Amino acid sequence: MSPALALAPLTLAAVLVLSGLAKRPDPSSTHSMMRLLRLPAPVATMPTARALPWGEIGTAALLLTPWRWTYALGALAALGLFLTFWVVIARAMTFDPRPTCGCFGRVGDHRINGRTVTRNTVLVGLALIAGWIALQGRSATGLLADFSTDDWLWLALAVALAAVTFLVLGGAPTGQRPARAGRRARQDQATPSSQEETAELEYVRTPIPRGVLVDRDHQTVSLHALARQQAQLVVLANCWCGSTVAAIDRLPAWRDRLPQLGVQLVHTLRPFDEPRLATTTGVWWDPGATVYETLRAGASPAAVLLGADGLLAGGPVNGVEQIEEFVADIAAELAPTGPEPPAETGAAHPQT
Repeated sequence: MSPALALAPLTLAAVLVLSGLAKRPDPSSTHSMMRLLRLPAPVATMPTARALPWGEIGTAALLLTPWRWTYALGALAALGLFLTFWVVIARAMTFDPRPTCGCFGRVGDHRINGRTVTRNTVLVGLALIAGWIALQGRSATGLLADFSTDDWLWLALAVALAAVTFLVLGGAPTGQRPARAGRRARQDQATPSSQEETAELEYVRTPIPRGVLVDRDHQTVSLHALARQQAQLVVLANCWCGSTVAAIDRLPAWRDRLPQLGVQLVHTLRPFDEPRLATTTGVWWDPGATVYETLRAGASPAAVLLGADGLLAGGPVNGVEQIEEFVADIAAELAPTGPEPPAETGAAHPQT
C-alpha cells in the first residue's frame, strides 16, 4: 500500500479539528444552523449542538491513533459524519432561500452553493480512502512509519501548499468595499453642491430598489420610505451564526458612531422571537429574503447605505470587520472639518 494514502486520513483529521474548534465556542450558532437546515427536531437540539464539535475532535483523534481498531472506529465515524454532511447540504440546495451552512463555525464562506457540495464530495472521497485503509488492516500512523525521506518531503510540501492556499484564498474579502462611502453619506444629509462634484464620485449610484420590510407589529415600510427622511445604514443578515451575533452586539456602537444616520437591522428570518433582540429597536423582518436578494447583499452579515435622495450610497460590504471599517469611513467623513469658529468673548477689555 502506498504510504501517500496517509494524506487522506491526515487531511480529514485536520478538517475535523478546524471544524470542531470553530464550532465549540458558540453552540447556539450551531443549533441555529441545524434549524435552518431543517434537521429533524430530535436531532436539532442544543445538546447535539454542544456535542457535535467534541465528536468531530474525537473522530480526528481516533484517526491519528496508532492502533488499528481505534483507527478503524475513527475512519467509520468520519465516513458517517461526512456522508451526513453531504446529504444535508445537497438537500439544502433545494431550499428557497438557501440557508447558510455554518459547517466550520465562524470560519470560511457560509453560503450553500455548488462549491459547498463539491467540497463535501471531496471529503466523502477522502473518508472512503480512509475506510479502505482500515479494511486493509492499516492505519494513518502505520503508513507514516513507512515513509521514506522523499515521502516526508512530499508531505511537507503538501502542507506548505495547503497553508499557502488558505492564506491566499481564505483571506480574500467576501465583498466589495466601495470607496468614499462617508463622503456620499454627507452628501445625503445636504444638497449636492454641483453636478461636477457628484460626477467625481467613484461609486456609481443607482436608485434604491423596491423592497418591503415588516416590523414587530406586522406593519410594513418600503426601503424608499425608510430612507426618505434620513440616510440609513442597513445591516442585513440571513442566519444566526456567530458573525450575526457579533454584528448584533456591535449595533449599539455603530449607532453611537453614526448619530446623523439611521442604523437598521434587517433579518430574513423572523427576528422578533430572538432573545438577543427583545429590547432592540430598529429591527425589521425581510420575509422570503426579497430585500436581501434585491440589494445583492452577498455573504451574511452585510451592510448597505441608503441615501435620503432615493439612491444607493454605498455597499454592499460583507463581514463584521468590513462593516466596522465601513462605519468608520462614514463617521470620519461626517465628522466636522476645518477650524472651529472662535468663541464669543463678550465685551472688549478696555485698553490700558
